[in-house]
Amino acid sequence: MKKQLVSFRDFLKTGSLGPISPDMTMAEIVEVLGMPEHADPDYWTFGKLEISFDVEPPSQMNWFQIEEAGYLKGELEVITDRLALSLDGFSGKTKPSQFLDASLWAPDQVKIFYAASGDDILLNICAGSIQIHFRVDTDFIGDQDAERYLNSSAISQLVAEIDSHAVLDSIYSYPYPKAEEVPGAFNWTPLSGTDYLNLPNRQKNTDK
Repeated sequence: MKKQLVSFRDFLKTGSLGPISPDMTMAEIVEVLGMPEHADPDYWTFGKLEISFDVEPPSQMNWFQIEEAGYLKGELEVITDRLALSLDGFSGKTKPSQFLDASLWAPDQVKIFYAASGDDILLNICAGSIQIHFRVDTDFIGDQDAERYLNSSAISQLVAEIDSHAVLDSIYSYPYPKAEEVPGAFNWTPLSGTDYLNLPNRQKNTDK
């Protein structure tokens, strides 16, 4: 079967990865991709593509994700022998501000959430059914506690620093708009995409 090349940009805009949409059933995934390299009853893996299903028939999809997205590089990523992803100039090094600057979504319709989690800082972009997860290398704050750093820094400063140190982790697509990864699990601070882009000390990155 000929490999289908799908657009990363279209995936980020629509939530569908070519023929893969988050409202599909397990049987429909088999028709499109065949059997996975790893199959639990409710979790399948095709390279960097991972899919969660309901355990009850008809095994409706809960979500799918591009896992280890921080390793995306080059012109394309081969998902299976049937599916490859054209990266369209994006990569695992693309920063949150670069996704927001890429005209994928209306910035005022996007929510940014950031929070301290142990020694880490997490940041999520929530745009409709798409959720992009980043982890932030906190070496730049030295011995300072991550939560204390977030609470004591000016928002324009911390967003500029978080943005420049954020590392892409994974990208999820849900069958419905998703506002947070785990509501209530962290003390998330929300910003609109517009506010994030307009903060005066934000430094735009040009490297993708």
